[in-house]
Amino acid sequence: MRWYSNKAVQEGIASAMENRESIWAQFPRSGDAPFWARRTKVTGHASVDYWTKTLNREYNSIGAFIGSNIINWNAMDMEPPPLRSKQFSRKQYAEIWKQYLTPEGCAERGLDWEDIWVGKTLVFDFDSPLNPMKSFHKADKLARYLKSLGYEPMVVFSGSKGFHVHMTKEDSEKAVGFKLADWKHLKDPLKKIGKLYAEKVVKLCEEAEVSYANEDRSPNFRQGIVRCPYSIHPKTGQIVWPLNGANLRALRKYQKLSVIEIAKVLHTWDIPVQSFMAEQELTFITPEFKISSRGMPFWEE
Repeated sequence: MRWYSNKAVQEGIASAMENRESIWAQFPRSGDAPFWARRTKVTGHASVDYWTKTLNREYNSIGAFIGSNIINWNAMDMEPPPLRSKQFSRKQYAEIWKQYLTPEGCAERGLDWEDIWVGKTLVFDFDSPLNPMKSFHKADKLARYLKSLGYEPMVVFSGSKGFHVHMTKEDSEKAVGFKLADWKHLKDPLKKIGKLYAEKVVKLCEEAEVSYANEDRSPNFRQGIVRCPYSIHPKTGQIVWPLNGANLRALRKYQKLSVIEIAKVLHTWDIPVQSFMAEQELTFITPEFKISSRGMPFWEE
C-alpha cells in the first residue's frame, strides 16, 4: 500500500508511537479472524516499515493503535521481540509483560515499577455513527473548554465515525492531580489509575457541558489504546488525521457530513483506497512529504 510504504508517513506514525505500547491489527483478505500484535516497540520509521511489511500491507488491511500509557522502555530488562522470533517468542514476552504491569512483578525482576510507567495521557473518544460531525462539534467544544483552563488539547479524526481529543502527559497530570508513581504502593496501580483517568474524562466533559454518557472510556483504562495518528482506518480506508487550525476552521462550517465528505474537506489529494475492506474506491490524503514533521498540532480557535 502506498501510504504505509512512504517514509514520511512512517516517520509520522513512529513519532506518535514513541515511548508507548504500539499495537497492530491485521485484517486478512482471506477472511480469517483479525490478527493482533500488542506489546510492540517502535523506534523509528524502520520499525513501522518492518511491522507493516511483515503483516503484508500490500495484501491485507492494517490498523495501528497506541497505548495511553507513557513507557520508559529503557527501564525494562527485555526488549519486545519481532513477530517471528526463533529464540524468544512473543508468547514468552507476554508473560514477562505481566510482571512489568505490577510493582510486585517488577520487583521479581529486580526492577522498579515507577521507572517503567512514567506517565499517562487523557483521551476522549467521541463517536456518532449517523452523523460524525456531531462527534466533531463535541470534540471541538471540549477542546475549547480545555484551552480555557490553560491546557493544549489535540483533536484527531478517527478516519471513521468519530473524533478523539488527546491531552499531553503534563496537562493530564495537572488535570488529574497526581503522578503515576503516587500509586506505586498499590498491588495494581495501573488499574486504579485507569479508573481515575476515565472518571476525569467524564468530569471534564460535564464541566464543558459536553455529553459523554454513551462514549467510550476504555482508552483511559489500565492498558487502554486508541487509533494511531497517521495510520489507516481499515473499515473506511481513510487516514486517522490530527487536525491543525486550518482543518478545524474548515470543519466548523458544517453540521452534517459523511465520513468520506469529512476526508474530502481535510485532504486535497486522492489515491486508490488503502484498505481492501473499504467500500470506497479512494483514500483522501494530504501530500505525504508534509507528514514527517507535522506531529500532533494543538487545537486552535
